[in-house]
Amino acid sequence: MKNQTLLLLSLISALLPFSPSPMSAAEKSYEFQPSTNDVVYEDFEGVNWGKWSAAGTAFGLAPARGQLPNQGPLTGFQGSGLASSFVGGDASRGRLVSLPFTLKRPYISFLISGGNFPGKVCINLIIDGKTAYSATGAESERMLWHSWQLFPVLGRTAHLEILDDQEAKWGHINIDQIRFTEHPLVPPYFNDAITRGMTSTALAVERAEADPARPGFHFTAPANWMNDPNGPIYHERYYHIYYQYNPFGDKWGHMHWGHARSRDLVNWKQMPIALWPSTELGEEHVFSGCTTTNSLGTVVALYTSIQRGRSASDHAEQWMAVGDGDGNTFVKHTNNPVLAESIHTAGKVYDWRDPFVFRDHGVVYLVCGGNLNQAKGGKAVVTLYEATQGDLTQWKYRGVLFQHPDPAIKNIECPNFFKLGDRWVLLLSPHGKVQYFTGTFDAAAGKFTPSQQGLMDHSEDYYAPNGMEDPSSRRILWGWVRGFPEDKGWNGCLTLPRLLSLSPEGHILQAPAPELSKLRGPQLTLSSAEIRDTTNYVEGFQSDSFEINLELELLDATSAGLQLRCSADGTKSVLLAVGRGELSVGDQRVQLPADPGTNPKVTQLRVFADRSVFEVYANGGRTCVTRVLSPGVADRGLALFAAGGAMKVRSLDVWPLRSIW
Repeated sequence: MKNQTLLLLSLISALLPFSPSPMSAAEKSYEFQPSTNDVVYEDFEGVNWGKWSAAGTAFGLAPARGQLPNQGPLTGFQGSGLASSFVGGDASRGRLVSLPFTLKRPYISFLISGGNFPGKVCINLIIDGKTAYSATGAESERMLWHSWQLFPVLGRTAHLEILDDQEAKWGHINIDQIRFTEHPLVPPYFNDAITRGMTSTALAVERAEADPARPGFHFTAPANWMNDPNGPIYHERYYHIYYQYNPFGDKWGHMHWGHARSRDLVNWKQMPIALWPSTELGEEHVFSGCTTTNSLGTVVALYTSIQRGRSASDHAEQWMAVGDGDGNTFVKHTNNPVLAESIHTAGKVYDWRDPFVFRDHGVVYLVCGGNLNQAKGGKAVVTLYEATQGDLTQWKYRGVLFQHPDPAIKNIECPNFFKLGDRWVLLLSPHGKVQYFTGTFDAAAGKFTPSQQGLMDHSEDYYAPNGMEDPSSRRILWGWVRGFPEDKGWNGCLTLPRLLSLSPEGHILQAPAPELSKLRGPQLTLSSAEIRDTTNYVEGFQSDSFEINLELELLDATSAGLQLRCSADGTKSVLLAVGRGELSVGDQRVQLPADPGTNPKVTQLRVFADRSVFEVYANGGRTCVTRVLSPGVADRGLALFAAGGAMKVRSLDVWPLRSIW
C-alpha cells in the first residue's frame, strides 16, 4: 500500500469500567517497551500549546486535564494532560498544527481515541502539503497506541495536524504521547485497521477468559462480540472459519470478519482479523457472506458492505475481497461493488444481504436474502444470481429463487443453498428460529420448489448458520449461539460443527462431527438399569464440560431423563426430560417425533454441555435444541430420574471433555 494513500483506522471501543488510573495494567503489559532512543515529541503536560498553533474553539487555550465536562469516561491517557477537541463539546470545531520537523526515526506512535470521521476528525501527518498518513477513532473514549511506519519517507520534512471539522455526535478527537520511536508500540499487522482491531482484542482477552461461564470446547472469538459464522472453507489442508466480529467491545458494532483455522475441526488457531471496514471508501460495516474459489483457484470473500450513514434495510452492496494463497490475508477488489442494487431490474430488494455461492453443472450461482416490500410481510425472498466471469466479478440477476409461503415472515437472512444427496436444501434465518426446506432446483427457470420443511434448531439461541462441503463431500454446518449475559468481555460462540444428512422422506438430520471424540476423557458407562419414581445421582461425577450418549425407554413413566449440572444439595439442575411426545431442555419444551418404524417409547439423546452452552441432539439428530443457560459455577453433578413410573436405561455413556484451546 502506498504511503500517499490515506490510511484510515478504526479505534477501540472496548467497554471497561472507568478507573481513576489513566492506564490499566493490561494496557501497560501489552505495549512494546520503548527504546532509549525514542523521543517524546509531545506529552501535552504544558500550560499552553507550546510548539502547536491552535485555531477555532474545539481545543481551547491549553491541553485538557483529563476528562472534560459532559464527556464520556476517558481512559488510557498518560500523565494529566492531552489534546482534546471536546472543549466546546461535539459542536465545536478547530485544529492544532505543529511546527515542522524532520522524520529521523522509522515510527511515529501516539495514543488516540474519539470519533470516526475520516478526513474530518483525525490526526494527519502532512508532507509537502499533502496528507501522507491519517488516523481516526472508532466512537470510543478509550485511548490506545497507534504507530505509523515511516521508512519510505525518512529524512523528509513534515508536520502534524490534529483536526476537528465535524459537529455531529462523536465529532471530537483525543491525542496524547506523540513519540518518534524505533519500533511500533503495538504489533503491526497487514494494515492499520487490522492492527488497531487486534490491539483492542489482545487487551480484552484476560477479562474474557476470566469468566467461568465462557465455553471451552465451542469455538469463541479471542474476546469481545461475535455473531454469524461467515465463509467456512477447506483450503490448503486447513478448515477456515470466519465470523462477524466487533474487536472493540462486547456488544454488536464495528463489524469485521474474525478468522481461525484448524487441521481437524476440533483444535483451532486464532488468526488475525481477515476483513475490516474500509472507512476511506465509506464502509461502516463488513456484514456476513461467504468464501469460495474463482476460476484461478484464488480464495475470494463475497460479503455485504454497509456504507456509513446508510440504512442496511434500504441500501447495501455486495463486495469482494481477494485472498492470498492461504486464505489468511485479503485485499478489497478495485471494482467493488461486484453486485450493486442496479442489478435488480424488476424492482428493489430491501434488506439485501448475506451472499452465499453454490455451483451446479459447472455454473456458479449466488443467493442473497431480503424482502420486496420493506419487511411488511408476505414478500420475504431469496434472490438468485449467476456469474458471467470466472473471476466472479460480473453477475447477472436470475430472479427470485424462493418466496417464503408464510405471510408472517417479513425478511430472510443468511440463506444457504446446496445439494445434499438427491435433494436441494435451503436454510434461512427469518429473524426467528432457523428453518430448512428440501426440494428440487430448476436451474433453467431459476426456481426452487420445496417438498419438506422443518426447523434446524428449536431454540432462538441458535441463528444464522453457515456451512461448507469438505474434501470428503461432507456438508458441515456451524450456527451462531446467542443469548449470553452482557458485559463479560465476550459474547457469542459457534455451535459444534454439525454433519448434515437426509432422512428417507427428506428431513434434515444433524450429528456432531466425529472428530470431536478426541476431546473425550475417561468414559463412564451404565446399561440395563431401571429407575422408578426417583432420582439417582451418578456417584463421583463432577464436571461442567461433558458429552452424554443416552438411550432410554419409558416403561410407564410420564417423564424421565437427566438432571445436568446438579447442585451439591440437589435443589438445582438443568432439566433434560422426555415424556408425552415432548423434549424439555431447561425451561423450553419442543415436540419430539419418533423415527418412523421405531419404538416410540425409546429415545436417543446426545448431549454436549459446555459450561453455559447446551446442545441436545435427539433421535439421530432429527430434533436439535441449543440453549444458553446459567447453572451455578459450583453445580457440576449429574443424575438420572424417572417420574410417574419407571424408565429403563438401555445405555449411558458419559465423557468429560477438554477445552479446544
